[in-house]
Amino acid sequence: MAFLIIETGPEQGRKIDLRGPLIVGRQAKIGLSIKDAKASREHTSFEPAAGGYAVVDMGSTNGTLLNGRKIERDFLKAGDRVTVGQTVFRFEEADAMPEASTRPMKDPNASVPVGRTPGGYPPAAPVTPRPAPRTATTGRLPDALPAGPSPAAIAASAAMAANAVPTETKAPKLRYQEQSGGPGFFAIVICTAILVGLVFAARWIGQRAIAKALADKKQEQKAP
Repeated sequence: MAFLIIETGPEQGRKIDLRGPLIVGRQAKIGLSIKDAKASREHTSFEPAAGGYAVVDMGSTNGTLLNGRKIERDFLKAGDRVTVGQTVFRFEEADAMPEASTRPMKDPNASVPVGRTPGGYPPAAPVTPRPAPRTATTGRLPDALPAGPSPAAIAASAAMAANAVPTETKAPKLRYQEQSGGPGFFAIVICTAILVGLVFAARWIGQRAIAKALADKKQEQKAP
């Protein structure tokens, strides 16, 4: 069921049930007469519509406000506020209001039947501990874990590793060393090539110097 609650005005806190169309205004012989100088004689109407209610302004002088905005007709939902003059109505629906729980409360001090838990569920089955593993041959538990190496054996191994003489490792020979017998042969070949180049260079320079000298001599003979 829908109803209105007056939030401001002389009748603040009054609840009005909506059982059909309801006209609100200053006129005495209407659905809801309010003592509000800013309200018109027939100001606003609350009408059933589409399974709910709608608010309709009836041509009032100051208008009807829905949540602070001026309207002519609009649908209502729970919590909407309608201002008529200076009186504010809050629209509510019974289905939207929180209902108190009708479920009876249980006494925490009440006794619990044997074989049942306080929540009403059967008790959990007891957990049986698993036996410790046994040996495959005798079926008895092992007396002790296998013993590791003694401290004396560990010390002896460390001493042997420290006194070990490292073996000499030879670097592998390069390919040209295997073919020529060592790096000396390769150096001799390079030096020989350099000397041959120097000889040819000196011979070429000498030939150029001789040719230049002959040319200069011919020029002197031709001169008067």
